[in-house]
Amino acid sequence: MFIIFLLIWAAGIYLLFRSRNEEEEHLVLKLIGYYILGTFTFSFNGIILPVGFVISLFLKPGKNRGVKRISSVFGLVIMLLGLLL
Repeated sequence: MFIIFLLIWAAGIYLLFRSRNEEEEHLVLKLIGYYILGTFTFSFNGIILPVGFVISLFLKPGKNRGVKRISSVFGLVIMLLGLLL
């Protein structure tokens, strides 16, 4: 199961990197950071709050804004899949 999640993660980051609009230095690392931010949660009395995703909505990146947003949404989706499975 872990290998499947790892392959989905790697393919998602790769596809996001390929769909970039502008050249940006260290974009792969930034996409991984937005992904991790999207997966960050806070649990309060059994209620899981996607705090990292909400924080990523307030960030205003200069280049490749759409790709970075999709990366944080991708992190949120993977986090939700992890909770359901």
